[in-house]
Amino acid sequence: MRKLDGGLSTALESRGNIVGGALWTGELLRSAPHEIEAAHQDFVDAGAQIITTSAYQLSFSGCRKLGWNEAEITDALELSTQLARKAAGTRADVAASVGPYGAALADGSEYRGNYGVTSSVLRDFHKRRLEVLIRSKPDLLAIETMPDIAEVEVILDLISQYGTEIPLWVSYSCKEGALTNANQSFHDAVALVGAHPNAIAVGINCTAPEFITPLLSSTSSTLPFVIYPNAGRQWDAIAKTWVGAPRGTFDATRIGEWIDLGAEIIGGCCGVSPQDIARMDLSRS
Repeated sequence: MRKLDGGLSTALESRGNIVGGALWTGELLRSAPHEIEAAHQDFVDAGAQIITTSAYQLSFSGCRKLGWNEAEITDALELSTQLARKAAGTRADVAASVGPYGAALADGSEYRGNYGVTSSVLRDFHKRRLEVLIRSKPDLLAIETMPDIAEVEVILDLISQYGTEIPLWVSYSCKEGALTNANQSFHDAVALVGAHPNAIAVGINCTAPEFITPLLSSTSSTLPFVIYPNAGRQWDAIAKTWVGAPRGTFDATRIGEWIDLGAEIIGGCCGVSPQDIARMDLSRS
């Protein structure tokens, strides 16, 4: 059983940073990298054994639209791993965050999927970023907040072509009804990942905590589950903020259910602070 970190943007905001632009935490890689390192450190100090990097919102196409040049994008992606590595020291592993195509659109598409683009567009979007992140030598690749099986197929195929042996997990953004946010069967989404030789886990992230147990109960997996829900609030894509009240993400009964259903890596996503991670009890393992 391993404890994952929580929401990087949440930790950064608690330190007084403004995180609300199109690049979200990624913008701070240029303007305040020391703050990203400090936020990672807060999670390590809270007991996180795996921390995810600040690369989620970064992409070559998305950053170019904001005036970044190729070298700046490459440097930022590499720096995201370096900062996490410095904070982790010998106490935690580093998972390079691989966000979905929808994240670069900055319109909430990662919570809907069905982008209306071809697989070749998705391949072009992910190819160079994956190359840079693999070259940065993280301990893991966290392919996360994926709403759509078709996108995951593209990413896993690219990783196979690169010949890397870096372990990976895929976590889907999901909803009630045992579905991904693109209205696909979570059971089918899990099976896809289980067939990849580098996969060490599959699961769910940035999903309301009350949906996790029904989703896990809807399937079986040859891999352990990785689970990191958000705080149960709703994303306002126009205002680019979370609205509503948190809903008991780390209730002990819920965590016990997740463990019983096969979860071996558990943490949090948006709205989950270092303090929440420190209080999270995985002792049932």
